[in-house]
Amino acid sequence: MIEIKNLTKVYPRGKKKALDGVNIAIPNGIFGLIGRNGAGKTTLMRIVATVMDQTDGVIFIDGVDLKKCKSDFRKSLGYLPQSTKLMPRLNIVEFLDYICVMRGIKDKAKRRELIASIIETVGLVGEEKKQLGKYSGGMLRRAGIAQAMIGDPKTLIIDEPTTGLDPEERIYFLNLLSRIAQDRTIIFSTHIISDIELLCKNICILELGQVKYLGDKENFINVLEGRMFEHEGTSDDEAKLRQSAVVTSVSYVEGVAHIKYVADAPVLETSRPTEPSLEDAYINALGGVKR
Repeated sequence: MIEIKNLTKVYPRGKKKALDGVNIAIPNGIFGLIGRNGAGKTTLMRIVATVMDQTDGVIFIDGVDLKKCKSDFRKSLGYLPQSTKLMPRLNIVEFLDYICVMRGIKDKAKRRELIASIIETVGLVGEEKKQLGKYSGGMLRRAGIAQAMIGDPKTLIIDEPTTGLDPEERIYFLNLLSRIAQDRTIIFSTHIISDIELLCKNICILELGQVKYLGDKENFINVLEGRMFEHEGTSDDEAKLRQSAVVTSVSYVEGVAHIKYVADAPVLETSRPTEPSLEDAYINALGGVKR
């Protein structure tokens, strides 16, 4: 269990508050951290990963202040940052062997066995001789997960892992995370709502460094039951709906506006009820989709 209490981060230059009194309890399983770019997600994850210090607040790991158990926590931690910068001239075996040594695994036979197992887990069998610099974006993310899994960590921190991946690689990566989530805490940060919808039960929404929502994903969605509507119409209809409802999505197909919105009752007569999604609930919490 990771407990974050009153966590605050102020950057000296400009005195910007990246985090402002954040309180979160993170249980076992995949925990979804959602927010727009600049919401504070990466700052929070870097602090939990012990690569950055907070300005104020405390993080507890199973009831112990992280500052007092930092060394032990690092040994049980795997971290995949948003930017995957691996060693381009090494192949995956050489790279993982280096990580094993850095993790203190000295036995060569044990390293070979561990590396072979992890390469199979992340689906890079057959790619062992290729230099990492020649890997695709999806393969690099798999290699990133592979290095994070060295040492069988109990906590994985994964920041924006599917950004820039093609649909096939994205689905593969999400399935990989679901497979390795057993008996682990995975903190999974993204601004891609559908990723969270597929993987997570418990979520936290950050906005401008503050917690906008914390709890069960289904409860968050269910708040919109009976209040979600969809409408097909004109740009004038869109303007009317923006004045008296919270618009969660707008798309124009062959000149027809397809609009989803939140209201206590249908605003326009031809609107019809629809089931809310996590993305609808998220956009509603942030005040609606921008024009």
